[in-house]
Amino acid sequence: VWNRMNQIIIAAIKTVIAKTFAAKHEKAQVLNDWSRAFYDKIDNLKFLGYVAADGYPVIIPLIQAQSLDREHMIFSFGAFGDELAEIPAYTPVAIFGMALSMEDVLVRGVYQGAKRVAGIKVGTVQLDYAYNPMPPAPLQIYPEVPIEAVTEF
Repeated sequence: VWNRMNQIIIAAIKTVIAKTFAAKHEKAQVLNDWSRAFYDKIDNLKFLGYVAADGYPVIIPLIQAQSLDREHMIFSFGAFGDELAEIPAYTPVAIFGMALSMEDVLVRGVYQGAKRVAGIKVGTVQLDYAYNPMPPAPLQIYPEVPIEAVTEF
């Protein structure tokens, strides 16, 4: 248990370092200020999910994930690296973030594969969807959906 926790802490530090040196090239503003700050908190839990080639869902703890910009998430391979290395590039993925304060956010996008940034092996996800599952108003954040009055039941 302690060994895994040490790996997660080191992976989080590596992610912050890589984030500092990685190129930022956002075109869309998928993450708003609140959701960026939420994903950037080291103590919030994060999980990456995708459907493997065999059709079964895979969920990988991804506490080290951080927002790179408003359109990308970045994470080092320092913790759960073997599992992360099995994700093929250009696979649709989701990253669910949650806090013990009962706040959570779900983002989806396309995994861009592994690369090295400042000598650190990282993966990035180009985001195209954000959802707020929290009460009192769970709703899609990005792309924005116009709120319409219900006129028929």
